[in-house]
Amino acid sequence: MLKTRTEQTGKTGPLVLEGELVVEHAEELKKILLEALKNGDSLDIDIEHVDQADLFGLQTLCSAHRSAMKAGKKLTLVGVQSEAFRNAVSLAGYGRAAACRENITCPWNRE
Repeated sequence: MLKTRTEQTGKTGPLVLEGELVVEHAEELKKILLEALKNGDSLDIDIEHVDQADLFGLQTLCSAHRSAMKAGKKLTLVGVQSEAFRNAVSLAGYGRAAACRENITCPWNRE
């Protein structure tokens, strides 16, 4: 199951993802991310409570990140990356330090 909620800290807060960031929820996640990006110039996504992730979940985040960058918006992943999330990034081959072919540094590669 994938749950989302927004934590209010002042005017806005991060979009919190909880549970499964997997293929079964990719379409739902896409809709949620597009709606959240439509409503502002930046979006913080808290991934601390993601307990399962796969390539499709990562690709959905990646696509939202590219779309945000192209629209002049900012998408940032916040919170401690769970072991499950880090493992998915590694297994997918997304754990690179260099930018992707579109010259955008992945949001999970924090410096």
